[in-house]
Amino acid sequence: MARIRHLLTASTLVAASLLTSFLATSPAAAQGKAWGKLYARNDSGKLARAYGDFANNGGVYATVGANWDDLRRSDHNPVYVEAEFFFLKGGKWESAGTTQTARTDTSDSGSMSRKLRHDAHAARAVIKVCVDRAHWSDVCSPSAVVSFSY
Repeated sequence: MARIRHLLTASTLVAASLLTSFLATSPAAAQGKAWGKLYARNDSGKLARAYGDFANNGGVYATVGANWDDLRRSDHNPVYVEAEFFFLKGGKWESAGTTQTARTDTSDSGSMSRKLRHDAHAARAVIKVCVDRAHWSDVCSPSAVVSFSY
């Protein structure tokens, strides 16, 4: 019985070690530069909020970690975060495209990434939170701009 308990304890330690390793390298756990809080507003007040960080994720990806909230859930206009990625190459910032998170009428979190470019030495993200309005232009926050060198 003691041997089985010892094996279970060792298995638990291995599982905990693997989980800790995974969490330390996941996008949400990357140590980055904070970029929030951002608010999308209209004349009647705050509609959406987002905050998060921008990090060099393991020397492989530039990753935006984001948390976003729909502050007006009853209007049925979902909220999302948008990030445009740039890389500094030859003294100029070159766009690597724009991506968006999933849309939600509640709260959510997630990440968006671009692979680091070997021919660049810095990454930048221009980030905003927006309210998706079906028949009008989306309402977005002012942009946060966050960079890191690598």
